[in-house]
Amino acid sequence: MEKKNLDLKENFAEKQKLLDNAKKVLKQEFIGIDEVIDQVIDNVSGWFFLPGLQENPAVINLWGLTGVGKTSLVNRLVELIDFEDAYYRFDLGEKEGRFSLRYSLEDLNDINENQPLIIAFDEIQHSKTVEGPLRENVDNDQNRVIWEIVDSGKIQYIDWGSCVWSLERTKYKLEHLIRAGVRAKNGIVVDKVELYCKEMDIPYEIVIEEDIKDVGFFPPKLYKDIIDLAGAEMGLYLEKDVREALRLSDNEIINFLDKVIKIGKKPSVKNFSKALIFVLGNLDEAYIMSSDFNADIDADEFNKLSKKITVPKIKNTLKNYFRNEQIARLGNIHIIYPALDKSAYKKVIENELEKYSKSLIKTFNINISFDKSVHDLIYKEGVYPAQGVRPIFTSIHQIIKSKISFFYSAIFLKKLDVDSLIFSIKGQKLICDYFKNYQKVYSIDNKVVTALEDIRKSKKNDMQAIVAVHESGHVVLLSVLLNIIPDAVYSITSGNETRGFVSVNFPWEYISRKELIPRVAVMLGGYVSEELIFGEEHLTSGATGDIEKATEFLSDMYKENGMGETPIKYSIPMIEDNNSYHRYDSIEEKIKSVIEEAKLLAEKSLKKEKKLLLSLSDYLSDNRMLNKDEIKVFVEKQASSPVKIVNDGNYMYYREQLKKQVKNYEVSKISEFDTGNLITLNKDSQNM
Repeated sequence: MEKKNLDLKENFAEKQKLLDNAKKVLKQEFIGIDEVIDQVIDNVSGWFFLPGLQENPAVINLWGLTGVGKTSLVNRLVELIDFEDAYYRFDLGEKEGRFSLRYSLEDLNDINENQPLIIAFDEIQHSKTVEGPLRENVDNDQNRVIWEIVDSGKIQYIDWGSCVWSLERTKYKLEHLIRAGVRAKNGIVVDKVELYCKEMDIPYEIVIEEDIKDVGFFPPKLYKDIIDLAGAEMGLYLEKDVREALRLSDNEIINFLDKVIKIGKKPSVKNFSKALIFVLGNLDEAYIMSSDFNADIDADEFNKLSKKITVPKIKNTLKNYFRNEQIARLGNIHIIYPALDKSAYKKVIENELEKYSKSLIKTFNINISFDKSVHDLIYKEGVYPAQGVRPIFTSIHQIIKSKISFFYSAIFLKKLDVDSLIFSIKGQKLICDYFKNYQKVYSIDNKVVTALEDIRKSKKNDMQAIVAVHESGHVVLLSVLLNIIPDAVYSITSGNETRGFVSVNFPWEYISRKELIPRVAVMLGGYVSEELIFGEEHLTSGATGDIEKATEFLSDMYKENGMGETPIKYSIPMIEDNNSYHRYDSIEEKIKSVIEEAKLLAEKSLKKEKKLLLSLSDYLSDNRMLNKDEIKVFVEKQASSPVKIVNDGNYMYYREQLKKQVKNYEVSKISEFDTGNLITLNKDSQNM
């Protein structure tokens, strides 16, 4: 007993050491997701230490944007805890190939089911079971296997293999030989031996010459197939057992083969209840910002948006892909990847350049370093917040790796005696300074392609002026109507779909009836600004998206969220939707009148704040962007009156109003009640 406890203690200590090291290494290699790594390790530990106690698989769900490293993290964890030989990854977006469901399942079913293993269902969103607004079932038989494994770990598996086919072919041939007059007793051919030998590819001459009297009716080379298919069930473990079992007549042997084939075709139950299962996927509906590939989006703001995604939101989004009972089978361990922030991207760049530097130093025995200007350019060219870290690697290749041979060649061609190289960026040139004993001995440069920086350059043309006025209108109205300073405003961007944009996060998380008109006025701010500055006849089509957004916003507020005079849901009459009010003419008129009122508010406010509007527009017509602090300076100096900016929207009205009324009505505190006597009036009541 003492030895068993000692062994258990040593085993636990060794496993703890592996997990601690895995956490440390993962945090070094995967930047910006420390919380994710902590959650993964914590949830893995129960399975890792005591997999034998599991009655069902341990399921961990990982959700995130593309390029954040979900698959890489799992693969690396598997390596660090020494489970590479018991790791099975299914790429559900791949229909063929070694990681596809079809091929990986065959490998999985070959293992010893009693051993702990790790299974990864990658790109789970490609294995939908429902589709469309009515969540109609998708006919996909392969999905059933996934959900059976996730749920109980037990699946019915049919593996006929070549054994079944070879036995069936042999049986059919023997049946035809029987019809042709071949007979067997005690497993030996007794009639028409020559015909039998000819059809079964047995040299009859040798049978005659060697006077072989016992030509078996069933080929001995297939004994092993019988053992593989039905040996355990029929008590046949050795070839001599099969030989004895086949001491039958010809028809009895056929019946025997029928039984073997039937057993061989019977599905077997495979049990993977001791498994750790990772479910990985990208849910675009949850990460609503994932479709915006603009490289000018602030990574920190993108990170903040991603952190607002909660487990309930993930589960609600999963309803677009899977049936309710399947979502339940995924359990409650949903680990949500945040988008990387600026510091994480900068650390990734630093690590990659450091790793590349070490490889160059090892190869050439010359120290190498990269100036901050190189890091900055890689960030500007390589960071697309919606696409994760992958674009960074290609930018490092384009800016550095593709040109490195040019700079090292100079050492040999110029016969330079150097001990260190320092790379920097100036303009559109990558410069290499060569040093010996801290003294510069040579310098050379090479042109760098800066695709995004070229696009971002200020154009100072009509288009930039139009965008400057348009976006400034949004900024002005955000500040004077909603008391918000946006995070940034751009008059030139690298995005294909937008000429400019305003990045703003509302400091409160609700929409009240009071702010409907101001919000719509802000949406129409670009349109009204263009009209005010350039004249009605010079309005451009740039406000199309804003007008659409304003209309959709009001339609949603009045038709879906009960913001009208009557709290009722409106919709277009459809057979599928019989739970809405369909006479919506009056609400359409209401939407129109609110848009007109919001436009008047925008016009009045922008005329009053024309100085601020012109100041912002003038600056943005020459410069591509303003950040939050810079915008705040404009507002403070150019607004017609002081603007009280809302920084914390959590305590503006509602809590204070509640507490006032509580005080007015002298409501007793909960401590004054005898909570033991509280009863539920209606156990079946629904949450409101």
